Amino acid sequence: MTDLDLKTTMLSVLPIFFALFYIYCRYRLSYWRRRGVREVPNANLLFGHFKNGFLFRTAPGYHLGEVYKQAPKDAPVAGFYIFHKPCLLLKDPKIIKQILIRDFDNFTDRHFGGPWQKDSVGMKNLFGLKNPAWKYLRSKVSPLLTKTKLKQILPFMMETGQPMMEYLDKEVKDNGKVVDVQDVNYIYTADLIANIVLGTKTNTFKNPNSDFYKFFMDFFRGFKRMVALVIVFFMPELVKVIGNPVFVNSKYVQKLFWSTIEEREKSGVKRGDFIDSIIQLKNSEQNSLYKFEGENLMFQIGQFFSGFESSSIAVAFTLMQLAKQKPLQDRAREDIKQAIDKHGWTIEAFNEMKYIDQCVAEGVRLHPAVSTIDRYTKEDYKIPDTDIVIEKGTPIFISLYGLHNDPQFFENPTLFDPERFAEGKKVSDANIPFGIGPRMCVGMKVGQLHVKVILALILSQYELHQEPHVVTELDSRATLTAAADGINLQLRRLAESLVN
Repeated sequence: MTDLDLKTTMLSVLPIFFALFYIYCRYRLSYWRRRGVREVPNANLLFGHFKNGFLFRTAPGYHLGEVYKQAPKDAPVAGFYIFHKPCLLLKDPKIIKQILIRDFDNFTDRHFGGPWQKDSVGMKNLFGLKNPAWKYLRSKVSPLLTKTKLKQILPFMMETGQPMMEYLDKEVKDNGKVVDVQDVNYIYTADLIANIVLGTKTNTFKNPNSDFYKFFMDFFRGFKRMVALVIVFFMPELVKVIGNPVFVNSKYVQKLFWSTIEEREKSGVKRGDFIDSIIQLKNSEQNSLYKFEGENLMFQIGQFFSGFESSSIAVAFTLMQLAKQKPLQDRAREDIKQAIDKHGWTIEAFNEMKYIDQCVAEGVRLHPAVSTIDRYTKEDYKIPDTDIVIEKGTPIFISLYGLHNDPQFFENPTLFDPERFAEGKKVSDANIPFGIGPRMCVGMKVGQLHVKVILALILSQYELHQEPHVVTELDSRATLTAAADGINLQLRRLAESLVN
């Protein structure tokens, strides 16, 4: 066959190939219509509804909120596609409660990480583990996060806050200065993880070039981890294909973890931190479902890494909102003053900061750190009072950006209004920043305390300001909520600290 004949054959075959590919794609993208389920319109032939999220044109978690907005307004659920994979978006709080609470047994597993899970500090713990190992692990971890534990870790939170306040004191001085509070919170959180989770003290504010700082900034903001999060949340099938290269190298933190475990066991010293709890798990009676040994032991720290990262995000965005509205900021500061004047810097004081609770609740409503809730359908499931059957293996998603900004659930949803959460007010069932049901966030109370400690420390000594018209763009690479260019606030020292 001559070159001319080969070219002629290829030119004649290509149109057939593209026609068949087009027909195949259209068929795959008609899955929900064929099942009588209303769809999100305008699916891309190749990417489905996730083109901008996959290409990092829009923050992937936020992008799912955009998919929510495009879905039929009156549809309680809507079909959509990640590439050609059929997924179901839940929009009705009643259906969400039905699936995540009443019919939980069919939705115990997350879609996160896929059915085949790579050993990882982010997967094989409470956040990503599959049932029945998940249920057993939760029964062991939940007792470690009691009110007693909160009292034990509060001094660590306060202690870790001292270098942060010294840093702000040096930066701001008397004339005020623009400070990136997102970056400040990342640094504080890295030191907090070291203190509470890894059992060692660090001062990253004074040592920004340390290996410790480099590891955690790569963990919080590194592009490799951001790619990994998109994959494990939305395309976990790729985990098996790609394997280890997609994950952040954790050798540094592994070495730190095991050296701390060894030292603690030799000395017998107990600090009241989570290393003590992990050693307790290690020395308890073991179950074949999930043995607390080897890598499984180290994987436990992953849930605390992600948990403190999430509360760090909540702090930064709540500070941003308070900086835009001085009257609300002043009220929050007064709430802090009254509680500290009465109880000192104690757990009782933080429990009494009711207006701060409202501010935090409204902050995470508007800016949910983990904005996507996902589940995996274990068996065919008929949604009650509908004709819709969800086939076994179908991923279901809930977009918190979608729900929390839906005007049918929240009046003026884009307005920061802590009064939504005032005592006696009815809060919409659509507000689920920590999830609901048996798989809701087990560390919610720890995270809330973390947020309140930092808010109290900063607001008690500084006035914050940002012009109301300033728009903070989200990092288009980040599945967890993050500001692209930081959260830059004008900090000015108060004439007199409100608390001692």
